[in-house]
Amino acid sequence: MANSADEIPFIEALTRHQPALEAFCYANIGRRGEVREVLQAVVVRLWEKSADWDPKTNFLPWAFAVARFTVLAHFRDQARDRLVFDEDVVLAMAEETEQAAGQFEVRREALGSCLEKLDEDQRRLLHEHYIAGQTLRELAGVMRRSESALKMTLLRLRGQLRTCIDRQLAPTI
Repeated sequence: MANSADEIPFIEALTRHQPALEAFCYANIGRRGEVREVLQAVVVRLWEKSADWDPKTNFLPWAFAVARFTVLAHFRDQARDRLVFDEDVVLAMAEETEQAAGQFEVRREALGSCLEKLDEDQRRLLHEHYIAGQTLRELAGVMRRSESALKMTLLRLRGQLRTCIDRQLAPTI
């Protein structure tokens, strides 16, 4: 980018679409620690290539292309690990993930609306497990419930949220 005024559209687009890029990385990699590392590499690469992006075009497809190649590079670097996907599999997964991540913001808004319909205890359980990262064992001790009961509760809550989101998005998808 030539100067700071030229960077503003890029910064706005990157900030707005970073959750979708994170979802893309997570869907393709699946391990939180690695996702953070790859997402950071994606953002750095996007900054390096920012002069190649035309602000008159859609940011997300361009950013997904950069992310796809960064994910592929990550898998190549991880080739020593015991489970490594073939490049064709990664490309196929990336294509499907791009389509899903394109709906990320709409689905996130629907999720927010659906979460509001749950009671406080249900939201707290989801938050503690999925956001704060507490294990079922830790939650069972705090909530004085069995791990299997919590597991079943989480399963039911995910089902409720999925149904609610699907209902909200049915006319738009």
